[in-house]
Amino acid sequence: MFSVVIPAYNESAVIERCLRAMLQDYRPGEFEIIVVPNGCKDDTAERARAFGEPVKVVETPVGSKIGALNLGDRHATGFPRMYVDADIVVSTAALREVAELLADDSPILVGAPRAIVAYDEHPALVRSFVKVWTSLPYFTEGLIGAGFYAFSRRGRERFGEFPDVIADDGFARLVAAPHERGTTKVHTFTITPPSSLRAIANVMTRVRAGAYELREKFPEMFRNETTDAGRSLRIIASRPDLWVHAPIYLGVMFYSKLRAHQKLRARQEKVWERDETSRQAT
Repeated sequence: MFSVVIPAYNESAVIERCLRAMLQDYRPGEFEIIVVPNGCKDDTAERARAFGEPVKVVETPVGSKIGALNLGDRHATGFPRMYVDADIVVSTAALREVAELLADDSPILVGAPRAIVAYDEHPALVRSFVKVWTSLPYFTEGLIGAGFYAFSRRGRERFGEFPDVIADDGFARLVAAPHERGTTKVHTFTITPPSSLRAIANVMTRVRAGAYELREKFPEMFRNETTDAGRSLRIIASRPDLWVHAPIYLGVMFYSKLRAHQKLRARQEKVWERDETSRQAT
């Protein structure tokens, strides 16, 4: 049996969609899902609890994603161990393929399904940003993060509790060397990006601040990093199909870089910069 941990902060609009997709083809005893509502002021916990087995709900009044991850870990019993944001959609089959990818005898220690970004119905400026983002190495070379990452038993043994950082997904990805990371070949999970450029800039500000904080706290982990700004710029320059979209992407990234530095200098790095535009009731 493997375990899925879902930290959930005011996710009543999307938690049922997330759980329905995971449980669509569930076989009894196959896996457990630990939903951790943290600091919620809505009915996330009640909606999750209504599913019954294999969903377990562990509530905490403290609004902290890192705290929720660690609390979920303490209640989880299986491996591989998967950590999933409530606003993404992933099927039972994708969970199974990740579990196979991270089997105890596998050389892969950190993994995820392949990511699909659902942005066709978004405004043109958002589509421009996403077209460039999904063409760069962070996305194309086995995206681990952006709502889903998982550890094998040996991978999870590389650290104790999750550290108090902004970028838990960045930390998870850098725990393993590039050859120890992998994504599924068949099944995918779906990311819904923000529906406005302003919301994207807010999210990217948090991503940037998280990367700077990780580099400051855990510089040794960056020996496992394979992406950098120079490489991304060279890829954009070599792709004429991206040139018309590049100014939007580069503008957002430059703006988010400035804001991230400002937040860190003002000690505001813990301000919650999540996207609400993609968390619409369905």
